[in-house]
Amino acid sequence: MTNSDKTILVIGGTGMLGKPVAQQLKADGFNVRLLARNTEKAQKLLGDGYEIIKGDVDDPAALRSALTGVDGVHISLKGGPTEADFDHMDHLAVRDIAQAAKELGVGRVTLISAYAVSKEKADTPESRSKLKGEAALKSSGVPYTIFRASWFMETLPMFVQGKSMSLIGNQIHPLHWIAAEDYARMVSKSYQSDETLNKELYIFGPEAYTMGEAMKIYASIAAPDLKVSPVSTRMLAILGTLTFNTEWKSTATLMGHYERHGEDGSPEEADRLLGRPTTTLKEWCNKRTPQPVNS
Repeated sequence: MTNSDKTILVIGGTGMLGKPVAQQLKADGFNVRLLARNTEKAQKLLGDGYEIIKGDVDDPAALRSALTGVDGVHISLKGGPTEADFDHMDHLAVRDIAQAAKELGVGRVTLISAYAVSKEKADTPESRSKLKGEAALKSSGVPYTIFRASWFMETLPMFVQGKSMSLIGNQIHPLHWIAAEDYARMVSKSYQSDETLNKELYIFGPEAYTMGEAMKIYASIAAPDLKVSPVSTRMLAILGTLTFNTEWKSTATLMGHYERHGEDGSPEEADRLLGRPTTTLKEWCNKRTPQPVNS
């Protein structure tokens, strides 16, 4: 069976990490279906060539309709900022998708997770919910591949506030930053091999930098006048409490988690099966920074 004979459903296909997966699957010849609340927005964002089903993971009828007749489903959901929201998206939605996929005979489910997800490191609402979501997928009986990814380069601009880039917490651990395009290529390739079934694969980029080092590289290329400003997780949590800002409180908890936990696992199996990521941080930054035009 060739790629053009297969249909892959992407749930979360308009998000920062879901969109490049949908685009890569299409570029590789798959038929790509999306489940989206706003079909017009999804069409505008991704363009032509996608089948779009209206609905979301809270609509059982729409979910089953989207899953009917597909060969695989990729889950790229984002929970938070409250504990209930994390459990809803990272655990219960994954459980419901996996169960429906099993009942409808879907060939495989792929799931984006994070490198610091384990029983020993389940110390935040997000990490606990992701761990439960992984367990629900594994116990569903549907073939699966879980991608435990390191930090994505695409998150770096999210730390920019005006002319400052917030380095939240004491981030001492070296991280193998990965470009979403490399990750998307690996997800698409996983649908072309049965060797990736029923595995948890660690997805690491080619270079390791602490978060502070990565921010300085990003700032030096994207905006030389951008200052990297340290902010303690405790201070951010206090500010979040005083201002009733749940996003700040959730971010403080998240970054506290990564203060404590560095990368574990090995990318060797993923690299062997799916090809090693090659995009460096500097290359990624330069691609997204307008270059001067010679007069």
